[in-house]
Amino acid sequence: MRLIRKALNYSQKDFADSLGLTQGGYSDIERGKNGISKPVKLMLINVHKVNLSFLENNRGEMFYIETPPDQPEAVSSTSDPNDSSDTKDRVIELLKADIKRLNAERALYIELLHSKDKIITALERQLKN
Repeated sequence: MRLIRKALNYSQKDFADSLGLTQGGYSDIERGKNGISKPVKLMLINVHKVNLSFLENNRGEMFYIETPPDQPEAVSSTSDPNDSSDTKDRVIELLKADIKRLNAERALYIELLHSKDKIITALERQLKN
């Protein structure tokens, strides 16, 4: 969890808020004191697009580009004007978290591209020699 949080550039408090947890509750998960509940896993998938194989087994990419089709959406937004403001506030909060995650992912991809460009440049230099 710590790797994911740091990759997204979140503080413990902000990451906990995005998952509907208290900072202390999240800290207990990060330290291994508590496990990750199914609702928290759904939030990780739907809000932060976390690959559970990476989380649970350290396999595959850290994030999905899209929510896996076999996973239910944790939050559905409706355009019903009678929705409570709490629901709308929560949707806004989730969208802001999604924007933050996407910006962090973009930064990671740009860093990866630069790294691969450097490798290509080094290999091309070796071929010329």
